[in-house]
Amino acid sequence: MNTYMNLILEQRFFRLLSEYSQRKVSASEFTEAIEELATHVADFGINEQDYSILLRYFSFGLHRLKSYRVRFEQEKNALFAFN
Repeated sequence: MNTYMNLILEQRFFRLLSEYSQRKVSASEFTEAIEELATHVADFGINEQDYSILLRYFSFGLHRLKSYRVRFEQEKNALFAFN
């Protein structure tokens, strides 16, 4: 995987999302992680001059968010079906 994509996956926000089903994550942890991610994205955007890399980087992050959303929706639907 590309180094730039690894950078976004290493952000605490994405790590918390991947751990969400294994442990309870507090709202303050998510808030701090979102703030860190926003700072990282802003810094990356300012420092990266190649717009194609920026587009791939942001697209990858959006794709990752969508995959977590689908997973959470499936887990939620499974819980409702089980009850």
